Amino acid sequence: MKHSFRISFAFVLLHVLMLSHNVFAQYAIPDKMKWWYEDRFGMFIHFGSYSYLAHGEWAFAVEKWSKSNYQTQVSSNFNPVAFDAGAIARLARNAGMKYIVITAKHHEGFCMWDTQVESFKDVTGTKAYDLPGFTRFGSRDILKELKDSCDANGVKFCVYYSILDWNHSSQTIYNQNYSTMASDSARASYIQDMKAQLRELIERYHPAIMWFDGDWTYNAGAPTPSSWWTKTDGIDLYNYLIALDPNLVVNERVIRGYGLGDYECPEQQIPASPRARPWETCQTMNNSWGYNQWDNSYKSLKELINQLATVASRDGNYLLNIGPKGDGTVPSQTVAQLTDFGKWMDVNGESIYGTTRSPFKTEPDWGVFTKKDGKLFAHILTWPTDGYLRVSSLTTPVRKVSFMNDPATPIQFIDTTGVITIHLPAVAPDVNNSVLAFDVTGVPAASKSYFKVTRIVVKSIRGTTSISVGDTLRLTTAISPSNASLKTVSWISSDTTKAIVSQEGIVTAKGSGSVKAIAIANDGTYLRGELPLTIVSATGVKDESHAIPGTPMLHQNYPNPFNPVTTISFTLPEKSYVTMKVYNTFGAEISTLTSGEMPAGQYSTQWDASGLSSGIYYCRLQGNYFTATKKLILMK
Repeated sequence: MKHSFRISFAFVLLHVLMLSHNVFAQYAIPDKMKWWYEDRFGMFIHFGSYSYLAHGEWAFAVEKWSKSNYQTQVSSNFNPVAFDAGAIARLARNAGMKYIVITAKHHEGFCMWDTQVESFKDVTGTKAYDLPGFTRFGSRDILKELKDSCDANGVKFCVYYSILDWNHSSQTIYNQNYSTMASDSARASYIQDMKAQLRELIERYHPAIMWFDGDWTYNAGAPTPSSWWTKTDGIDLYNYLIALDPNLVVNERVIRGYGLGDYECPEQQIPASPRARPWETCQTMNNSWGYNQWDNSYKSLKELINQLATVASRDGNYLLNIGPKGDGTVPSQTVAQLTDFGKWMDVNGESIYGTTRSPFKTEPDWGVFTKKDGKLFAHILTWPTDGYLRVSSLTTPVRKVSFMNDPATPIQFIDTTGVITIHLPAVAPDVNNSVLAFDVTGVPAASKSYFKVTRIVVKSIRGTTSISVGDTLRLTTAISPSNASLKTVSWISSDTTKAIVSQEGIVTAKGSGSVKAIAIANDGTYLRGELPLTIVSATGVKDESHAIPGTPMLHQNYPNPFNPVTTISFTLPEKSYVTMKVYNTFGAEISTLTSGEMPAGQYSTQWDASGLSSGIYYCRLQGNYFTATKKLILMK
């Protein structure tokens, strides 16, 4: 793969003569691409002689091997005797992947099949530079084995091919990864032989996709030795392939940047919004494409699942890579990750397959949407802290809302003008991605934009910010913008020993001192407005001392929400043995803040949540005869 390639894309419409199939996309989908567009999820396999070296697929260029040394010390030792095509096809199928793309020839130039094209030989010119002709592996046909296993498991078989070739006699590496051509005649001969190899692949293995890469030495005009692949070459190659197989799907890298091919390929990135044409992102599970023995930096299952959901919500496909070892086995961590991925897909696959982009112009802070006829799917990637999910209204009524893992149990919701409000359980059903399904009539469409709160100003009805112990003060809020879809707030006090604030905005003064009344927006933004208050004793003098209550008290942390440090206070009326611990929403202990015997008094401690992710946590104060719990909201 190319690690970094930046180019300004000029998008064009798909080929106007192709028929389109209506799958509720927002652009034309040719009939030949219907399966690809609806399948959404595929497996990439980077496998070649570089797998033996175990330094990644770019070792030849990065480590500056000579052609001769690389061929004799690396490629000739490649012997994937443990390659199990059936196991790999089943791994893909069980993970929910619908197609497989395998590297038939990567940039190193080593062919994974028995090629009959004469120029693809080693530096001696005597041996075919391919798996059966250059290694002791034997006559097994790995591509045919994988093709047959894919067919048996209902998975589409596809092939990757690099346009440039670091080992071919016509080319020499320059600038670490590009290749320069020996001459015009060498260029013409190489392109002719490349087409002959592609014909071999198409006629022998009948791939559903021809996935190109290595088109970097491009030139919009006439070829040069260092920019030898031209736009004209790319157009000619596409037409050549379609003439061989009209149903073949070809990616844009016949030559990228000119709107060619059938779909776009942003690599190792997810576009911030849907593109103007079909697209697919390819992603690694760790930081390498080919097997790298030093790379154990695997992405979490949650990150991989949420990448897939985000890609589908923006009308793209997700091609996730594996890199088998030199003996052909798949690394155990890769197998474990894909096995767990499949468990999520077993439950939630309907929210991915056959879906199209979100019906809304903007994405919520908590996740993404996908849709299909009769369904809207909300992928909740971050669990809302206030227990409510708010979704912009649709053009048709919502009949039912339920989680994908429990479709028989309806979830309570209110569908009002501008917003659908769903009451969520305290704990997410799935720690990786909980998916809500909305049953509707037809294809979901947005009815009205959901305008979020951008500012909260807290005011006192009486105009004063000073009250006496025992008195009350009513507060109000001014919400911006004026057309915000949801203008309600939740109230908290910065110090409940000095004042409490009811959910109607009424402050009750308890002890003298300084305190803040805080209004938090309920629309999912958690925007805050604050009003500092001064509480004085009945004589009008501040009295910072206040009586210890008769029962143990755990006070609300401040600030709340917080990032990343918050203060937690508690009061003991008598000597007690207490523990104060923090738990996550699954009941797992996160931290012990206090443990031991303490005399009567007021205590305060800080909790630093720097290493934790945003979400809801619970602080529990427990003694011999009492337990108290407060909800802590971490927002990063």
